[in-house]
Amino acid sequence: MTKIEIDKDYLKKAFIDRNLSSRKIAEELGIHHTTVLKRIKEYNLKKSTIKPLSANSSKKPLIETQEQQIVKELAKNNFSPQQLKEFIQGLSKQKSSQSEEYFIGKNYVKIGVSGDYHFGNINVDYKLIEHYIKTTKKEKVDLHLNLGDIFDGWYQNRPSSIFEQDAIGFDRQMDLAAKWLSKLDAPLYFITGNHSYNTFVRGAGIEAGPYLEDKLKLAGNEAHYLGNAEGDIQIGKGCTIKLMHPDGGTAYALSYKPQKIIESLESGLKPNILLIGHFHKMEQLFYRNVHAFQTGTMMGQTKFMRGKQIPAHKGFYILDVFSNDKGQVDKIVTQLYPSYK
Repeated sequence: MTKIEIDKDYLKKAFIDRNLSSRKIAEELGIHHTTVLKRIKEYNLKKSTIKPLSANSSKKPLIETQEQQIVKELAKNNFSPQQLKEFIQGLSKQKSSQSEEYFIGKNYVKIGVSGDYHFGNINVDYKLIEHYIKTTKKEKVDLHLNLGDIFDGWYQNRPSSIFEQDAIGFDRQMDLAAKWLSKLDAPLYFITGNHSYNTFVRGAGIEAGPYLEDKLKLAGNEAHYLGNAEGDIQIGKGCTIKLMHPDGGTAYALSYKPQKIIESLESGLKPNILLIGHFHKMEQLFYRNVHAFQTGTMMGQTKFMRGKQIPAHKGFYILDVFSNDKGQVDKIVTQLYPSYK
């Protein structure tokens, strides 16, 4: 018996794109529908099981339903209409870990780099923060990059951590952050980290980033919230700087975590410069053509860190970055400002 061939491209368009049944296709071709079924199986053609919502569908996106539920709960607790409006605006501006790009637009940029302030914790080094503000003004940086954990949050599964805080709760920690970061005189680009995400977001459904951005803008500062845990900016002509606040504990070897992070990046998606917060370590590393920095912290060693034998590297960087027209880094001049107390 001669095998009846059916053009694969035709069958794919008819079966998947036009959504015809095997019998309809058989009628078009003038053959038995079992032959069509055999070719469909042979070509491994499968229709999508996901049904798009029609224009008249009564179903609403999950985020809208969640927002409505949250607003109803807030209304029950006598929040004012203005407070509800601000909360809804905050929800609409929340961003995931997907990055956004901001173009600075010149091939030489001086950048102030810091992170892990943990406003609200008793171990915050305000003298070091003041030193950062004064130094970056003197050096006339073009922009500031902040690597997250601006807020200390509050881990409910570690109740004793509240005794290491002098500003408890979202509002007080937000006010502290806005007070100090509003003193910066260059644009601020920042991400949030695990301390705000694991407490404010998971505990109350509030991402602090949009609120801080708005507060700083109201104070007359240029501020850009890039998202939780990760964000990108571009300088010059395509030189990418990735800000990252990973999760997980610190490693015994200082360079281990940066190396593993860089190894996990696909070759075509690697940034030119990678800035890493979270681990409270300071380090410069060049690996797989990526200039990587662990960006330190603005707080001293906590009781929790002492118990885990984890040191805190206090300090900040000022980076002079020279890039070429291909987006590659020609030179980085690193100024490290460590703090020993």
